[in-house]
Amino acid sequence: MYFSENHTNKFQVHKPLSFSKQIFWVVGEPSGDRHTARLIAELKQVQAGFIHTGMTGPRMQAEGCETVADISEASLMGLTEVVRHLPRMIQLRDRLLDEIGRIKPRLVVLVDFPDFNLSLLAKLRRRYGRSIEVMYYISPQVWAWRRGRIQTMASHLDCMVVLFPFERDLFQDAGLETHFFGHPLVGEVSPSKKTAELYKEFGLEKDDEVITLMPGSRMHEVDKHLPVQLQSIQLFRKSHPNLKVLLVRASSIPEGSLKPYVQHSEWVKIIDNRAYDALSISRCGLVKSGTSTVEAAMIGTPFAVLYRVSGLTYFLARLLVRGVKHVAMVNVLADRMVVPEFIQDAATPEALSDALEQLWEGEKRDRVITELKEVAELLGEAGATRRTAEWMKERFAQ
Repeated sequence: MYFSENHTNKFQVHKPLSFSKQIFWVVGEPSGDRHTARLIAELKQVQAGFIHTGMTGPRMQAEGCETVADISEASLMGLTEVVRHLPRMIQLRDRLLDEIGRIKPRLVVLVDFPDFNLSLLAKLRRRYGRSIEVMYYISPQVWAWRRGRIQTMASHLDCMVVLFPFERDLFQDAGLETHFFGHPLVGEVSPSKKTAELYKEFGLEKDDEVITLMPGSRMHEVDKHLPVQLQSIQLFRKSHPNLKVLLVRASSIPEGSLKPYVQHSEWVKIIDNRAYDALSISRCGLVKSGTSTVEAAMIGTPFAVLYRVSGLTYFLARLLVRGVKHVAMVNVLADRMVVPEFIQDAATPEALSDALEQLWEGEKRDRVITELKEVAELLGEAGATRRTAEWMKERFAQ
């Protein structure tokens, strides 16, 4: 057994409920795959005895995590997409529950992906009671919509590790053991080379002006965001004829799938999975809302945020979201509008082009750069993933 301090500053005694060395991870998205793979790598350094298995992505698999299901089986986004594929998702959930019952892991770790993982959590508790400890890593945005899930999570989970400081307070207030060790990307988001080297590598001339486009990590996100991003750039280039665009292809986007969008735009260069390098040499960016906005803030390049989903998903989300002033995590953290954000019909080519003009030079650009630095400081110090692994060793390795 071991001791830990909870949010009331009283010490609790924790007794292991299972003596298995298995950790069963449930990940459904590329960003979760990336963060979890790093955490598994750190766990292997601090506690070699753990065996890792679950629903995994390619990076977790590269770390030796045994695959029960692949995240490609759960690649959905938005309420309407989930509803349409509900039978398949229920089958996947039940398959994972059966596997959890078969191997009886020491710990189940649910990573973000809330609609699926919270359903799995409820079924897991009904089927297996408290015989298996469950931890949540990377909180779903329950503070944004369907806040009633906070208390449900507090009653079903054993503990939680969050990426943002305000989330710790939210869940601790609900009685859940919750830890914030810092954001795992702090200290890891940086360009790989100097600006001159990147200009040369990307085929840019010394006097080229550069903007980065980040349309998303799923093809349906690309379909929603990239056309309007490109249309806004066409408007912007009227006053910036030397402009070059670096279009970032996320690793989860099939190679070659972006080319049809830009086949007649010689001023666009597709950059494969090198967002940090692209942003670091760009004057500003157009970034789809999500983890990428936090990464862009760490680089420090001013950017505008856009977010578009299907009409029905947006309609339903407006009914469910309450008391949230901002969508971009940068703005949520600051509790004010640091970077401009354009949601659904507001994300027009004209609006995005105007936003780029304001971010290009002048007082607003200077203010955004200063405030991005302030937001980045809220995310803690480097080494968050190692600190999380060390805590997990103490919490679960006994």
